[in-house]
Amino acid sequence: MVKKILLFLAGLIVVLLLIGFVLPAKLEVSKSVSINAPAGAVFEEINDLKRWETWQYWNTLDPDMKITYSENTVGKGASYSWDGPKLGAGNLALDESIPGKSISIKMDFGGSPASGVYSLEPDGENTKLNLNFYNDAGMNPIDRWINVFMKGEIEKSFDYAGEKIKSIAEAKPKFTYEITEENLPAISYVGLMHTMSPQDPAAISAQMAKMYGELETMLKKAKVEVTGYPFALYPAYTEESMDMICALPVATDAKLPARYKVETTSSGSAIKGIYKGDYNDLMALHLELDQYLQYKGLTMNGAPMEVYVTDPMLEKDTSKWITEIYYPVKKN
Repeated sequence: MVKKILLFLAGLIVVLLLIGFVLPAKLEVSKSVSINAPAGAVFEEINDLKRWETWQYWNTLDPDMKITYSENTVGKGASYSWDGPKLGAGNLALDESIPGKSISIKMDFGGSPASGVYSLEPDGENTKLNLNFYNDAGMNPIDRWINVFMKGEIEKSFDYAGEKIKSIAEAKPKFTYEITEENLPAISYVGLMHTMSPQDPAAISAQMAKMYGELETMLKKAKVEVTGYPFALYPAYTEESMDMICALPVATDAKLPARYKVETTSSGSAIKGIYKGDYNDLMALHLELDQYLQYKGLTMNGAPMEVYVTDPMLEKDTSKWITEIYYPVKKN
């Protein structure tokens, strides 16, 4: 009897292996979800591996899984490995990261390699998140059988992840202006400071015109070139009073009259907002940058800076004026 059972099992294994050879070698799974949020709000969820803990389906199947992250967890090169009593061991890495567009993934499930692409595209006023998984079992009949059983689980994982990311992204604050995180280089400049009320736009414009006029006249006489866009720094600000520095960038070794001095801003991390139009509503962007600080858990690390990209004397159409605002920051 035992011999018959063994022969039956051996025959069954042979049959399963033979069937495995005719099963499809490639497994491709694709899912999409439309999210009422900007692409950036979705991208930061898929581009930071530590955020995956909040929407990853596999973690719910093996809550005792141990996850070990690489030193870098964001963008290309970020990776983590896992080892759990139910799902076993494996690793995942971000092979490519295109900001606001897509990430490419390389995975290894205990010796079985696979890849994936998570991409974003406009969907009317929404953002469509496309989740794609690829695996080629080659001629291995066992891996082909594994693909058969894995297909349903991967589809379930994409449904779970899509809904979770959707709820997370749609709950984030929405910003009217384009805000990005940048590395702000040091800028050498010559400037003039004036303290005045921030409540009188006409007086502010007149004072700025006066100070920029003085700086331009001085630099022309000193034969010193301006090396970039004019900008203003606001090292102190309350509703009643503000310190305003009107500045023109110059070379660090510029030779200036004695009463003028070349200063240098600090380099470092900053958030950047882009404003288009005349200067009457610049405060709206400042308010959104303040909101972004709170949302991201960032702290100001220097004076806000307004960079006047467009010269109003050359461009009369105010709708084409561009102003960049930078807030130097550090993480809390």
